[in-house]
Amino acid sequence: MSPDILRLGAGGSRTRPSIKVVGVGGAGCNIVSDSTFEAVAICKQEEAHNVAKFQRRCLLSGEHMRLLKTTSPQMISSIGGNLRSGIFSAIGDADVMFLFTGLGGDTGSHVTPALAHICRKHARMVIVSVALPFSVEGGDRRYIASSSMEKVMEHSDMVISYANDSLLKIAPNLPLRKAFSAMDIIMMAPVVELACSLTMEDLQQVRSDFAAAKHVRTGIGISGGCDRELRAVDEAFTSPWFDFDLRQVKAALVIVTASYVDENMLSKVALDVAFRLPKAKVRFAGRADDGMGDRVKIVVLAGIGPIKP
Repeated sequence: MSPDILRLGAGGSRTRPSIKVVGVGGAGCNIVSDSTFEAVAICKQEEAHNVAKFQRRCLLSGEHMRLLKTTSPQMISSIGGNLRSGIFSAIGDADVMFLFTGLGGDTGSHVTPALAHICRKHARMVIVSVALPFSVEGGDRRYIASSSMEKVMEHSDMVISYANDSLLKIAPNLPLRKAFSAMDIIMMAPVVELACSLTMEDLQQVRSDFAAAKHVRTGIGISGGCDRELRAVDEAFTSPWFDFDLRQVKAALVIVTASYVDENMLSKVALDVAFRLPKAKVRFAGRADDGMGDRVKIVVLAGIGPIKP
């Protein structure tokens, strides 16, 4: 294989990193509410009834929100009082922390950059998944989301973005509530795949690969039958969030899931993805899941430059 195609877990370690998911604001808390990972809720006090089942949570008062809006993320650790201790106590420690949020509104836009900064002091890697506003929500919300996105990128290792407009392309006829439920599943998929694929030795290499390509998009493909793995790759690359020139991709993670994964399958997928992403360093892994039957699932995380959301 090309030297730019590398396998996850090549160092021989089988130690998996500990993972924690953090929901920020109403949208983020909805996404992680049914997660099988240890979950943390960060939201306003008036949303307390929505996060009662979370064992770990931090409720933000109006004064807390004012401080978070007016204090730079770099200075958040110097804030005294119960805000700092409450956040620190809620999030705890983990090797990899995934933050989930919606940008454009009050809580997600103003709290997420500070939380990402805090989490980097408590984790080896911080990955933020953000949902971006619909176009019909207006220019103000989109401007707030864009400004917040820049700050989140600065204080995270990777930022996976999902424009809500693209959701309508994959679920055009679903009621909005069910469409958002579908989005929750899509946004959680990278956590599930990476939890089963990353080793402790991989973390530094992945951080290095994505250092200049923090803005990440997700493609997911599932197929069965003949040439199932290559057809799944095709489907992953038709993701509505792959709306950019593939030559922009500088780094990629590819996870292959099937009831049985062999070296031939992995090689075919890795070479096909590398051909499509000519300027990217590609890392890949495979994992077995009996529930896949005769199907193959391909998840592609493509890291691009700092383009606007």
